[in-house]
Amino acid sequence: MKEFIAEPCTTDLYFLGECCRWDEARDELYWVDVHEGHFFRAKADHTTIDVVRRYDLDGNVSALAPLVERDDGWILAMNRSLWLLGESGELREIADVEGHGGDAMMLNDGAADPWGSFWVGSMAANEEPGRDSVYRFRPSTGAQRMFGDVTISNGIGWSPDRTTLYFVDSGPGAIHMYDVDDRGEISRPRLFAQFDTASEGTPDGLCVDSEGFVWVAVWGGYEVRRYAPSGELAARVSVSTAQPSCCAIGGANGTTLYITTAQEDLPASTLAHEPDAGRLFAADVGVTGRPLDPYRHSSRN
Repeated sequence: MKEFIAEPCTTDLYFLGECCRWDEARDELYWVDVHEGHFFRAKADHTTIDVVRRYDLDGNVSALAPLVERDDGWILAMNRSLWLLGESGELREIADVEGHGGDAMMLNDGAADPWGSFWVGSMAANEEPGRDSVYRFRPSTGAQRMFGDVTISNGIGWSPDRTTLYFVDSGPGAIHMYDVDDRGEISRPRLFAQFDTASEGTPDGLCVDSEGFVWVAVWGGYEVRRYAPSGELAARVSVSTAQPSCCAIGGANGTTLYITTAQEDLPASTLAHEPDAGRLFAADVGVTGRPLDPYRHSSRN
């Protein structure tokens, strides 16, 4: 099994860094600081990170994907709704996904699929087991509930051949997999990997590389893991702080794994010994990522 060590690559600290994405069309790295409402765009060359734009938004920003025409902006999950963010910063709500749940519910992680739809999961503020759902949003159909009985919806990604969907439910510490047909419909859910959350930490955000292996950030586990499509553990990336939250592969060399981390829920005693908590990390893992799937908002794109 391969072992890597990630290095911190930002001086700024983020309370809840999340939604790490590499957009090869822009040659930019994206990430968010959820509770601060910040969305960052940066040029990235291994551990050299140059932020080119920060969007300050009024809410908890938890997931995003670029539109096909990059100049049109991004789709965002913020609070309980989906929004379109223009490149100059204008914001427009397009779907109230979890409004029926009131303040008890919020949207969490999400991503665009290879067919141009945007998938996003929800979570209960009190993390009540089985209360959450995963939705697929298309302009023509709105937000369609794809499955429920989820506790903390998190990482989601598709295999390079588009035949498998991977999904993290952090509550029970499980990564699930689904068969995917040529229209993007899912079937046959089953367990891909199970964590003992008390001793190993909890699976969080994930990405899929060009070889079809799954990289998952382990919240509370000081690492990112790489799993083969068979479910076999293939590599570990050590991180010097407890809460890796999400990961993406890209950068100028195409093979850098970027990792967001968080300070949220860490006691002062832990933060005193982990000065890098909340920073962005990087490690060259020698494999490229899948191209970032964009969201298709109109027939024009």
